[in-house]
Amino acid sequence: MANISDIIEQFIISTMGEDSFVDISRNELANFFSCVPSQINYVLETRFTVDKGYIKESHRGGGGYIRITRVPISEDTYVNSLILESIGDELNEKRMSQILTRLKTEKVLSEKECGIVNSALSDSSFQIPFSFKDKVRANSFKNILLYILKDKGEGR
Repeated sequence: MANISDIIEQFIISTMGEDSFVDISRNELANFFSCVPSQINYVLETRFTVDKGYIKESHRGGGGYIRITRVPISEDTYVNSLILESIGDELNEKRMSQILTRLKTEKVLSEKECGIVNSALSDSSFQIPFSFKDKVRANSFKNILLYILKDKGEGR
């Protein structure tokens, strides 16, 4: 049985349909699902992230709303910088896996490329103190992605 977060996520996705964005009211959604607005916040913060291909914009005043936009990944420079900025200075194995899944879903990377990156940058691949793993992984992941995306952009 799905929990309320899964149900809310699926509702938002189905409301979006084939459109690239959807506008929602946090309070109206909370009333619709008979939950507290913080439950809606939780879903928005964990299920609609940049790593998963979504951008959220808050519009306040006059019946404010939140716009959730689906961002298709491409070889576009803007999208490349968005991906690389979302990685930050540290990247844990779970977030890396989420980004790789997104890149595979959007057919930016092949399943094989994702598998190679995942294997090379997994926790078990690093023989360094745990406190450094996320920093090394972030730097390595950025460099690998830049190279792969550059290579694909040149049509190789």
